[in-house]
Amino acid sequence: MTSIIRSALFVGSLFVYGATCQRPTSTTTTTIPWTGTSVTSTTITPCTGPATVVIETPFPTTTCPPAPPPIRPAPCEVEIGCGASGLNIDYYQNPVGGYGSGNLPPSYYITEGLSPLDSSLTNVTFFPQDTTPEDPVGWTRETNGGITVNANNFTLVYSGFYRAPSTGVFTLCSSADNENDIFFGRGNAFGCDTGEPSPNVEPLVVSRGGNFVNPIICTDVFLVQGRYYPVRNVMGNFGGPSAFDFTIWEPEIPFEDRTNDFTGDVYPLSCRWLF
Repeated sequence: MTSIIRSALFVGSLFVYGATCQRPTSTTTTTIPWTGTSVTSTTITPCTGPATVVIETPFPTTTCPPAPPPIRPAPCEVEIGCGASGLNIDYYQNPVGGYGSGNLPPSYYITEGLSPLDSSLTNVTFFPQDTTPEDPVGWTRETNGGITVNANNFTLVYSGFYRAPSTGVFTLCSSADNENDIFFGRGNAFGCDTGEPSPNVEPLVVSRGGNFVNPIICTDVFLVQGRYYPVRNVMGNFGGPSAFDFTIWEPEIPFEDRTNDFTGDVYPLSCRWLF
């Protein structure tokens, strides 16, 4: 019995000695992503074979490009003492399938030399979505400034000066059924001296809608308090129901409180400085 135990101990000592870990002579590297914020490294050393270096790197993060700086439109001078009596609003003929459908540009009323069917002044740049009546023949609707239009198809041009009530980034927003194009600033909306718009300029904002879906499209502009900025909206409906909303979102005001009633802040074209 004693000899058997000694033999077992001897064999066991050989087994333990044979299982002792050897120093690895090579390594492999594995890189895995993880939810941390820094790179970590862990080395795993087995009893036999190469060591494994596990490198944990944070998941890649998506970064948005910086927002473009706001447009800095140029203002105009106006006659001293000229009253804030509202924007000019002019009603033009628009053929069925015309402006608002993509078949005519917003400059069509300029290049075709059209004369307004009606004109007025307004402080408000909004009228709600309507629906087609059972008999659309002779269908009309009220818009702004007391102007009633052929509700099936029409164009309205709102133009004048906006006096910035503060300095900072303002946001011009628009939605329409079927289209509204915003022109803003000297030369883009119209010339300071003549008040005449150019047919060759591009709008700052183009908003299109229809079928009772009218997305809001916006752009930022940097304005200086007390300066007078030319503004022109060309709103067109080429057939059927219509809607229109032009707003200015002022600095330090919630988005839902942006306004389409500019009483006291908008001036007609007749206020331009005739120098």
